[in-house]
Amino acid sequence: MTACIDPSRGEYKLSRADPKVRLQDYTDALRFWLSIPDPRIRNILFIENSNYPLEELRALADRENPLGKLTEFVSLDCNWYPPGGHYGYAELRMLDLGLRASRLRQRTTHMIKVSGRFKFPGVTQLLNRLPQEFDAAADARHWRTLLSRHEHPQVTTQLILFAHDFYEAHLQQCYRELERSDITHMEAVYYRKLQDLRPSHRILMRFPCNTPPVGFPAHRTRSYRHPSQLLANGIRSVARRVLPGWWI
Repeated sequence: MTACIDPSRGEYKLSRADPKVRLQDYTDALRFWLSIPDPRIRNILFIENSNYPLEELRALADRENPLGKLTEFVSLDCNWYPPGGHYGYAELRMLDLGLRASRLRQRTTHMIKVSGRFKFPGVTQLLNRLPQEFDAAADARHWRTLLSRHEHPQVTTQLILFAHDFYEAHLQQCYRELERSDITHMEAVYYRKLQDLRPSHRILMRFPCNTPPVGFPAHRTRSYRHPSQLLANGIRSVARRVLPGWWI
């Protein structure tokens, strides 16, 4: 779970920027991940990059952990990105630094990287439909869509899966590409990297089922449970079966 509880030091303006509101988002999401019964999700690593106190979240993990999951909290002070850039730079760097500092990472072979304010009720269905062995699994928005043309192909990074050895070999320090190229968003960096590596690695660029988040995005006030979003999710779930290569 990647987190930025207090985004005030970043110049990118967010609609959901109040630290108290964001802390509640992370609290609700942590409860979800602590209680999800899937035995493949046994460890939770929470990485935060604004140096915000994490005592409340640690206490929650001690108090409300019905399945006895192992939890680890890594506090960092690295919510910085190049002027004019995107907060995805800080998130990629946070992931690198947090994984490097983690003890739990050594106990696992794969990770599910999630934006820490979101719940994913469909994650078990997704894991059930992924192959047993993979290096990376992402949900890509390619050039072709039914309703629009994506100017920059990308993968959604709210939920993305990696084998640790693959991530260490190929994706560490990806954020540096945002310093020296025309790419401004981490979603486009991951897309380009994964596409280039597909011929030689076990990489999925489309999830086999639609796995939408539950929560509030950072860039607008409308929840992912808004009726229009729920309608879009329903259409995408059907389309994933009949038009699996298209983004709607």
